[in-house]
Order: sequence, then structure tokens, then C-alpha cells
Amino acid sequence: MDVVDVREPSDMNGLKGLIMPGGESTTLRKLLVNSGLWNAIVESDIPIMATCAGAILMGESDDTTFGKMDFRINRNYYGRQKDSFEKDIRIGNNQEFRGIFIRAPAIVSVGDETEAIAWDGEMVVGCKMDKHMALTFHPELNDDLTFHQMWIEGL
Repeated sequence: MDVVDVREPSDMNGLKGLIMPGGESTTLRKLLVNSGLWNAIVESDIPIMATCAGAILMGESDDTTFGKMDFRINRNYYGRQKDSFEKDIRIGNNQEFRGIFIRAPAIVSVGDETEAIAWDGEMVVGCKMDKHMALTFHPELNDDLTFHQMWIEGL
């Protein structure tokens, strides 16, 4: 599978999926608007895998979002940068996955159209809807490709 950087709307031509990274959601939102990518993504039906700040943009929150998935997210649920942590989370069939949470948001409710796929205790930390996936942690920071593979298989 080829990987390309997406910096402007024309970069999305021919893509089979888009990974929306973590970072700071307000900055990410401003960069997407300024580059013209915000409207291109909103109007697109491209499958998206979103982590951390990217997940904030996928559901519903007090800020403007893509609104691509039916869940509500709390942007600064786990606190400040110094409150970041790693822990094992539960995924399907009671498998464990090492979740890395960096100033992480939390999925506080999941709508009927959305399927929870990862949990920290009873807290949902990952979900999918149609061909979209939102994770409040950073799966790319360890060597386990479980979530990437799960997303690709759903494309």
C-alpha cells in the first residue's frame, strides 16, 4: 500500500483512506481550514482512521468537527500533557493492547450507529462506524499494527 502526504485537497485524489493524526486539535483544525482540506474532508466519503486529536474532529464535541461519526468526545478528559500515560486496554475477544494516551480525549457516549472496539475499563477508547475509526490513544507509537490492520480490512 502506498502512503502519501496530504497537504492540499488535490492530494486526496485517488486515495483509498486517510489517517487523521494526533496533535493539538485546535491547531489541526486551523491548518485544515487554511489549506482547504477541511471542506474537502467534510464533503468526502473517504474512510478515515483518526487518533487522539484526529478523533476529536470525527465525533461531536463543543468545537466544530467533521461530524463523520456518531459519538460524543470530551477534548481534555485525561488532563494536561504531564498526565499522559500508557496502559493495557481491552479490545475484542478480551485481547490486550498497550494504549499510549497523550493528553488524551475520551469518548463519553457512543450512538446507535457506532460500535465500541476498545475499552479502558468501562470507558470506550476506540470505536468504528461504517469505514471510519476513532481512537483516543496513539496506536502508531508501538509496534502492534492491530488497529491499522482492522481499519484496512474494513476498507
